[in-house]
Amino acid sequence: MSYYSFSDLAIEEIEEICEFLAQTHPRLASQWFDEVREKCKLASSFPSMSKSYAWLDPDLRGFVIDDYIIFYYPAENGIKIIRVIHGSRDLKVLFQDILDNSIDKR
Repeated sequence: MSYYSFSDLAIEEIEEICEFLAQTHPRLASQWFDEVREKCKLASSFPSMSKSYAWLDPDLRGFVIDDYIIFYYPAENGIKIIRVIHGSRDLKVLFQDILDNSIDKR
């Protein structure tokens, strides 16, 4: 059986996105979160199927839901979601700590 888990930062980002979506479309926020869970479950079963973000980190992968990229690392028996970021943001700046190898990625 495969599993997925979220970093504290990813949970915080998901909550912020859902709050933002709920301001105008409460049902959309719920649907978006359901899709996140479904795709995380699928990615946990097939961790290598998502797009590689090797230019940020060799093991980093991600998939898109609407305008947001869900970033994760393959882990034993699944995946660890580390960030959920709008695709228009400057990813090099947001992942500078990883590029500098200054954080524990798992």
